[in-house]
Amino acid sequence: FAAYLTRVVGEILQDGGGPESFPRLPGSHLPLKSPVLEFIKNVMVVLELDSDVQQEVHSLKKSLLAQIGVQEYSESTKWVNPSASFILPDVFCQECNESRDVDLCVLPPLDDEENQTIQWLCEDCGSPYDTEHIERRLVDIVQRKTTQYQLQDLRCTKTERVAVRALAYQSDCSAKLKLDIPQNEFISQISILQSLAKFHDLEWLAETTEGILKGYST
Repeated sequence: FAAYLTRVVGEILQDGGGPESFPRLPGSHLPLKSPVLEFIKNVMVVLELDSDVQQEVHSLKKSLLAQIGVQEYSESTKWVNPSASFILPDVFCQECNESRDVDLCVLPPLDDEENQTIQWLCEDCGSPYDTEHIERRLVDIVQRKTTQYQLQDLRCTKTERVAVRALAYQSDCSAKLKLDIPQNEFISQISILQSLAKFHDLEWLAETTEGILKGYST
């Protein structure tokens, strides 16, 4: 198996490829650059689940990374799930009347037919969910998240108490202030919803998220 992986890694290296090699999916949130490095990371994280071959897997990982000229303990070799997750609770199916929590970033299995429309499907009966209803709920979530972010409290980084002085840069004990919801976390959540909107052609959601992200990019 080690010889097979070494050969495959060599073939991927020979084929080349860069960021354009990665498909843009609803949950895509990482700046992926190297197909061969991501291949090694994903294969190794699966093999590492078996504790009985941990030492052999470590040696194989070291060998494969050396093959592509990447240091074993560099930051780029750490595996991070390339797909974000956004779970919409209580999605109702109009066909079977079942209600489930649905991860909207997970794509349903596709048939071999070309130009197939990708839809969110009920796990119980296989019927498509009402996309317009889902979009309305997502727009409402975006608006609520934006309001929550704008009206949140500032807290003292030392005492965790809410700041009470308006326009203050520091707390009463001269410590820095922090947000309950960090800006990068808020932007990340809105960006995931924007990706969902673009992938599934949800124009209302796309317009809403684009306007918010533009406002915070200036």
